[in-house]
Amino acid sequence: MPKISDEKKKQRQTDILKTALKLFSQKGYYATSIDDITREAGISKGLIYNYFKSKEEIFFELAEHWNEFMNNPSFEDALNRVISEDMSLSEKLICVWDETVNQWTAENLDFAGIKFEFWLESSKNEALREKMKEKAKNSLSIVEEIIYKTKPDIEPGIAAAFSRLWWSQIDGLVAYFVSYHILPPPDEMAQIRKIILHQCKYLELQ
Repeated sequence: MPKISDEKKKQRQTDILKTALKLFSQKGYYATSIDDITREAGISKGLIYNYFKSKEEIFFELAEHWNEFMNNPSFEDALNRVISEDMSLSEKLICVWDETVNQWTAENLDFAGIKFEFWLESSKNEALREKMKEKAKNSLSIVEEIIYKTKPDIEPGIAAAFSRLWWSQIDGLVAYFVSYHILPPPDEMAQIRKIILHQCKYLELQ
């Protein structure tokens, strides 16, 4: 029997994870079986166990490395391309908003949907809850770091509160995106952006 190269093994593992991500997002974690994953991926049940011990292990692997399955470049790289030091605080923050919204494409609908599966399961699974808390902490730090670098004299409590408000609004739109498979109409998104920009300008006055 010919030996499978490490590159081929890695690709097959990635294919399994992408298939599972799609099914978990569309059907839910509990409604998706190993048989569903193998059938969709076009592999045998015996083969999948060469890569993952269980459905739970697949789910945890996705939770650990979900950003790698985005079809867009990394969020941090995208921000580095559009944000410059000479921008005002509100200009920087609205860039964060725009880059976040730009990632919500039809191709990334599965990615958005799996976030809800992670959140739901984390309420019952302590290990996953810790992973999600760490990822939330990293997201909060992105906005807080921009605030502190641009306005170093701001009160820490204000920066933290703004960051939580910011991501809460993002999560609300993600929920809409997942539920309806589309963002709100362009005119509504334009109005939402104006409101967000107003919040950013208010922060500059603090």
